[in-house]
Amino acid sequence: MKKVFITLVILIILAGTGWFLFKRYERKNANPVSGLKPRVEMSLAEISSITDSTMEMSMKMLIDNPLPLGMDIENFAYQVKVDGVQIIESDYMKPLKIEPRDSVTIDIPTELKIDTFSKVAKRGEAAGQDSALYQFEVFLKLAKPVLGHDTLRIEMEKRLPLYHLPEIEVVGIDLEKFKLKKSELNVDLRFINKNDFAIQFKNMRYSIDLGKEKTTINGQSPGVTRVPAKSDKVYQIPVQVELGKMISAGTQMLFQGKKFPFTVHLRSQIISDNDMLKNSKLNMRIRGNMEDMKAAKKMVEMK
Repeated sequence: MKKVFITLVILIILAGTGWFLFKRYERKNANPVSGLKPRVEMSLAEISSITDSTMEMSMKMLIDNPLPLGMDIENFAYQVKVDGVQIIESDYMKPLKIEPRDSVTIDIPTELKIDTFSKVAKRGEAAGQDSALYQFEVFLKLAKPVLGHDTLRIEMEKRLPLYHLPEIEVVGIDLEKFKLKKSELNVDLRFINKNDFAIQFKNMRYSIDLGKEKTTINGQSPGVTRVPAKSDKVYQIPVQVELGKMISAGTQMLFQGKKFPFTVHLRSQIISDNDMLKNSKLNMRIRGNMEDMKAAKKMVEMK
C-alpha cells in the first residue's frame, strides 16, 4: 500500500509539472494580438441647435487601439440607438491614423430628428423610466486589413439619463386688446421641463405671424426666464404691436374665429447645468389656431 501511495504522489507531481510547462510554452508562443480588439467609447457631448424638426449636436468618440500595430482608418459609419430605437445613423468621411497601443478622441457633428427622439422619451416616461440604454455601433473601414479584416465592427452600450427636450406651447393671446386696438399684446407661453435639472432661456426673441395674410408682430424678453426641474409653468410675454397691424389682424380674427391661425417663431439661448444642453441655441416654430390654443389653455387650467 505504501508503494502504491508513493507511486500516485509521483504521478500527480509529474502531471502538474507537465501542465505548468505546457501553459508556459503556450504563453511564450501565443499570437501577440490574439484576444486584443479595438475599443470605442462614445458620449452625447453638446447640443448646438434645436428646431421644431431637428437637433444639431456633437458627439465625442474615443477609439482605442491596443494592438502592437497601427490602424489606418479610411472612414467609418456609426449609429446610435436608445432602448433599441435608432435615433442617429451617419458617416464620418475623414481618414484617421492611430498609432500602436494608442487612442484618439474626435468630435463628430451630427443631426437627429426631433420626432424620433421625442417618441423614445415619451415611451420611457410612460414606463416610469428615468434612464435609458444608449447603444453605439461603429463600422471602421481600414486601408489595410487588421486581424484579417478590412472592416471592424465595434459595439458598446451605456445606461444614461433619459433626456427630455423642452416643450413650449402657446396657450393664450389677449383677444380683448385686439378689440381695444391696444399697442401691447400679451402672449401666454407654457414651458414644460420634464428633466431633473432646471433650464433657463436667455434673451428670448420672437415673432408671431397672425392670420393667413401673416401679419407679423415682434417682441423680446431680455434677461433670463428660468424653468425649474420637473415643472410645467405658464409665462406671460408682452409684445409691442403697431396699430395698423393690430387692426389688420383683428379684422381677420373677426371673420375666421376659432380657425384663426398663428405661427410663433421663438429664438433663445439655453442655459443649464447639464453639459449636453448648456449654451445650446433654440430656434423653435409653434403652429396652431385659436381652437388649439383654447384646448391647451383648458388642459393647463385642469392641472
